[in-house]
Amino acid sequence: MFSFTTSKFVIIELIFVFPCNLHIVLVKEKMRLIHILSIVFTLFLTLVAPLQVHAQTKELPVAFSGSIAGDSASTRFFLDFDRNLSVQTFYMDKPNRIIIDLDETVFNFGENNKLEPRGLISAIQLGRISEGRSRIVLSLSAPVEIIKASLKKRLDEENYRFLLDLDSTDEETFTNLLQQQQLTFGTSGNIAQKGDRVLAIKKKEGRFTIVLDPGHGGIDGGAVGRKGAQEKDIVFDFAKVVKEVLMAEGPFDVLMTREEDKFMSLRERLDFSRRSKADLFISIHADSLKQKFVRGSTIYTLSKKASDKLSERLAESENSADLIGGLTVEEEVETVVDILVDLTTSETKRFSRRFSSLLVKNLNSEVKLIKNPQRSAAFGVLKAPEVPSVLIELGYLSNQEDEKLLQSKEWQTKAGKAIALSIYQFFETRMQ
Repeated sequence: MFSFTTSKFVIIELIFVFPCNLHIVLVKEKMRLIHILSIVFTLFLTLVAPLQVHAQTKELPVAFSGSIAGDSASTRFFLDFDRNLSVQTFYMDKPNRIIIDLDETVFNFGENNKLEPRGLISAIQLGRISEGRSRIVLSLSAPVEIIKASLKKRLDEENYRFLLDLDSTDEETFTNLLQQQQLTFGTSGNIAQKGDRVLAIKKKEGRFTIVLDPGHGGIDGGAVGRKGAQEKDIVFDFAKVVKEVLMAEGPFDVLMTREEDKFMSLRERLDFSRRSKADLFISIHADSLKQKFVRGSTIYTLSKKASDKLSERLAESENSADLIGGLTVEEEVETVVDILVDLTTSETKRFSRRFSSLLVKNLNSEVKLIKNPQRSAAFGVLKAPEVPSVLIELGYLSNQEDEKLLQSKEWQTKAGKAIALSIYQFFETRMQ
């Protein structure tokens, strides 16, 4: 119970019945109504509203156990959840996959409970795909037919089990199942591909818009280091460091393609850059290589033909991000382009290469670079024709020393300042 006295000696007693029933007892008749309402409103904001916020941040469902059993003829996949939730299952082709969409979920398996591919399932990806939704992508070693897909409460327990039974089939049957599904649902697993909408911003005179693109996110964790560091987390933390440093350096409006751990398709990243009217686009990655001795930062620009085999393999890996998220990768069609568009693209590539040179110069004085650090390849995320763009590989998580450095605040600050300096120098002649 709380008591307050007004300037008119009116005593107001507030009695709270947990969690949020509020009773007001007025013990004097003459009072100013406006003053009373002001007190009540203030108390509501400070005492009741937090309870409502707490209720809205209710814990997410947890998937705490799972397993795969069977062989190349018949495979069973199951997950155990701590509560009931919505689950939908879809077929997808090119390549053949099973997509499982569900309410946003925390995947928290024990150390001894790992989902290892087996039987008809050749690979597994799981994580957040969009606001309020998670996704599981099961890559298939052969065409399958879903024999059973169910979510039921386990006997004598409070937990729920999702069960998926797959049988091997032929390609024709799989295609027929996919066509039947499209008649019902429209676009299969692509139902979940739409991300947050970003309206075109109004450009400010004398200021430059920089878009930082932390690679991967959500269901797409990217590379994993030998000590367990995830690419999506490292590049997101680094992008925040660059943003903070850059906003103190000059007339820059700095945007990030993602402000949280969420999946974004390559198309969404490109669209974000164009709607934001970006003056410069920087995609940030920390990949993994078979050659574990390779380490150091690398700067990539766009080209149809890769500068070397390593760059070609990295571009193929990064361009497959949509497959990891359970989306269809659209095939590029060569078309005759307008001469003005062609000239714009050529000019953009020239600016991109100039910025790449500045990055190499400034990073080289602060951090280790790979041999021949200026490289190029057909990275899909760099294909906005009017926006100068580069992709930075901060280092390689397959190398233990790089993995350690990339998580160091000292290293992040040095590299972040070098990138910010490069951006400042790139725009310096255009500043008023």
